[in-house]
Formats: sequence, structure tokens, C-alpha cells
Amino acid sequence: MKIYEIQTKYVMVGCAKYLKKIQSPDDMNQYMKNAFDDHIDQEQFWVVLLNTENIPIARYMITLGLVNQTQIHAREAFRFAIRENAVSVIFAHNHPSGNLSPSTQDIQSTQQLVSAGKLLDIPVLDHIIISDNSFYSIRNTHSYLFN
Repeated sequence: MKIYEIQTKYVMVGCAKYLKKIQSPDDMNQYMKNAFDDHIDQEQFWVVLLNTENIPIARYMITLGLVNQTQIHAREAFRFAIRENAVSVIFAHNHPSGNLSPSTQDIQSTQQLVSAGKLLDIPVLDHIIISDNSFYSIRNTHSYLFN
């Protein structure tokens, strides 16, 4: 009988060495610079995984959508966080139109993701909407969703 050894190695995708702590929506916006460049005309939904010091472990695109919408489900949103042992997460998505106002679906998705994060004991710290020139923190304006 032969015994084989298998070694598994995870590679962080789309994450340069970034040792700066995420302390604000502006820090998150800076961290996500250029992340949306490959599909600039489509909505993209990303998760940033954080360690105990709020330093990013990795960032992953969860979904790639249409010009004005993308679907998101907690199952996909938290799979990388679970696999990489993230302590908390921040979600980000872009609005190719440049309009930073969150849609009703953005608010509902945030509420569902926060609830799922509580169940998994992986807090959602924020959900940022990013455009070419600016960003919008859902936590700053809808803090009740995160309680």
C-alpha cells in the first residue's frame, strides 16, 4: 500500500502587501484603489478580510454584475472570510454610474450581510460604495444597520 502526502497552499488573490490598518472609510477607499479597473463598466462586489488589528489579510471579488446591479448572497460573501480565518470584514462595491447613493437593494443586502456576520461571529465593519471620484460609507449614514 502506498501512502501519499498532499500539501495545500492558499494564495492571496489581488492583495499586495498592505500593512496599514483600516481605520476609516477613506482608508478603505485607498485600499480598494484600482481593484475595480478590470471591469470598470460593471458592478463588482468585493470583500476585504481583516485580522484582529484591522489590517487586511486579503481582498476578493465576490460577484461581477451588470452595469447597474449585482447579486450577492451571504453564502458567497463569507466563504473567503471563513477559509482565511478573518476576524472581521468590510464589503465594497462600485457604482459605475458615479451616483454614490445606496439603492434600496444596497441597504437590504447590507442588513442581510450584517445579520449573517453576527451569526458567524465575523462582524461586518462597513459597506463602502465606490465611484471614480469618491466613496460612500453605508455605516456612516445608516449606522443602525450595524447594531
